[in-house]
Amino acid sequence: MPTGRTSDGSYQAGVRRSFAVGSEMAWAAWGEASGLVRWVGACAQALTEGEQVALADGTRITVVRQVPPKQLRLRLERDDWPRARTVQLRVLPSVHGVTVALHAEGLPDADAREKTLARWTRALESWNAFSGRTVEVTREGHEEDRGHEAAPGREEGRAGEEEGSGREEGPAHEVGRSAAGDRCSRAVTPVTRDEARSVPPRLARFQGHQALGLEQVSAHGLACPLL
Repeated sequence: MPTGRTSDGSYQAGVRRSFAVGSEMAWAAWGEASGLVRWVGACAQALTEGEQVALADGTRITVVRQVPPKQLRLRLERDDWPRARTVQLRVLPSVHGVTVALHAEGLPDADAREKTLARWTRALESWNAFSGRTVEVTREGHEEDRGHEAAPGREEGRAGEEEGSGREEGPAHEVGRSAAGDRCSRAVTPVTRDEARSVPPRLARFQGHQALGLEQVSAHGLACPLL
C-alpha cells in the first residue's frame, strides 16, 4: 500500500514541529480564525463549534470540534472535490514548550498528500517562533512524533548519578565520623606497650597487623591510636 494511503483509498498526512512558546500563543497563531491562513486558508469569520464559515476561495468549513488551546478539527468541502476532507490541529505539551501537530484525512491522491505536506512544513518552519526542533513529517501519514527531544528527566537522572558518585561530604558525614570517634574513645581502656604485646595472637592479627605495638583494641573490635 502506498505511503499515507488508507483502507478506503484516500490519503492522509501529518506534520509536527516544536516551538519554545506557551499553548495560548500557539493557539492564537494556529487555532484562531486569523491563524487559519497559515495552514487552511484566509478566514474573516470567527470559528464556533458546530457552525460553518466560508473561505475566500469557496471552501466551506464546518467546525467539528474546538477545544482551546488544545484541539481544532475542521471539515472542508468544495464543489469541485469528490469528497470532504478533514484537517486537525493539536497543540501538545513538549519538553521546550509545545508541539503544533497538523493532520489531514480524506486527501484524494498521493499528489495532494505531497502538496499538503510541503505546504504545512513551510508554514510551520517559517513561523518566527520555530525552535528548530527536528520533528519530521510522518512517513505513514500517522501522527507520530519523530523528534529528537530527550525524555523529561532522563538527562537530569544521569547527571544526578554522576554527581552522586563524587559528591562532597556535608555536616552529616562529619557528625558521623565524630560520633564513631567518641564511641571508640569511650570503649577503649588505654594500655601500655608491654600490655599490648601480651594481647592474644587472634587480636594481634587485627586488620593484618602481626603485632599490636601501635594500636589498642576496644571491646567492640575498633582499632584506635595507642595513648
